[in-house]
Amino acid sequence: MLYGMLEVFSGREGGGWGAAALAQRPSSSLFAMLVCALTVSSAAQAGSPFATTVIEYEPAPGQFVNDRQFNDATQALGAPSGGGSGEGNELGVVSLGGFGGRLTLAFDHTVLDDHANPFGLDAIVFGNAFWAAANPNRRWAEVGIIEISRDANSNGLADDLWYLIPGSHIVDPIAQFSVMTWDDNFGDGTFPPANPFWVPAGNSGTWTTEGFELQGPPFDGLVVENPNGLSAVDEGVYGYADLSSVAMLPGGVLPEDFYVRPDDALRVDITLGSAGGDGFDIAWAIDPVTGEVAGLVGFDFIRITTAVDLIAQALGEVSTEVDAVSDVAETFVGDVDGSAVVDLDDHEYFLDCLHGPDVLVPSSPCRPLDFDDDEDVDLADARGFQIVFGAQVP
Repeated sequence: MLYGMLEVFSGREGGGWGAAALAQRPSSSLFAMLVCALTVSSAAQAGSPFATTVIEYEPAPGQFVNDRQFNDATQALGAPSGGGSGEGNELGVVSLGGFGGRLTLAFDHTVLDDHANPFGLDAIVFGNAFWAAANPNRRWAEVGIIEISRDANSNGLADDLWYLIPGSHIVDPIAQFSVMTWDDNFGDGTFPPANPFWVPAGNSGTWTTEGFELQGPPFDGLVVENPNGLSAVDEGVYGYADLSSVAMLPGGVLPEDFYVRPDDALRVDITLGSAGGDGFDIAWAIDPVTGEVAGLVGFDFIRITTAVDLIAQALGEVSTEVDAVSDVAETFVGDVDGSAVVDLDDHEYFLDCLHGPDVLVPSSPCRPLDFDDDEDVDLADARGFQIVFGAQVP
């Protein structure tokens, strides 16, 4: 069946090639790698797949930062409590307050950059965003910036360099870095907040928060609209926390087995069978000073910071909420969507990613289709895809 199906590849790579070429025996190194991918990639991560330690919680002023339901940072540990696409979960989330409020968490293991992960994504941040008027292109969302750090000096402290996940709208990190000043002089409107109940415990006088700021459309309101249009299928905003809804846990499924399945961050709607949330690829990380790709093999710490400075009158401030962070469960090379089988849905992704030798492809969603790990999807990878088509996670 696959031979006939793959004939549609003919002509996609320069001089053209079809089923006969695909039938050639793959190289021994490629074959060995495929066998390894099919036999070991379903193994679970050591320890918990969720963040296990709060390193720092420094909320900015906000309406819920003194509410015990929302200011217990340990609620961001362990599995999320998904509310579905129609209603944001209000239980077990941590409010970061206004612009610059932040939360830093640690895993009990290094989260690795693994191209065998579904869609090439390595971790998922869960918040409590939800769709507005049941339209996945309009989301009630309070967007946060994601940064990651490797414990390079192995001291267990988050004191190494931090790298930025720029997402879709941080294009000049230095220019988009802002500092916000606050004070507790409520009779003087020079600095916010105006409400004394918004001041986080431990703050007094004048103080500042800072971070990378998202300004203007589509972040100038509580509803974030897809800049690609209200009927778009391609996502125009991605790579941030508290942007996408979190699926409800299906009956009979363990949280550690479900909330490790990422949604396709570059396509609208929640991928069938995924947990939702906001997945990201470690390969997206950059040095915020130089703008160069970080090239991290993994991370141990993650920092989430409210990225929008906006008070929506009676609804209060835009405040990123965090429910959990998870390490994506590895599947095997070729299973792009993490469905545990390489099927026609993965074949559609293969067609989109197939560009030929030495043509760099985007890490998400194409990395799970780069069988020989040379950063392109070409004839050699088509042979690999042929071998694993129909394969299931052992």
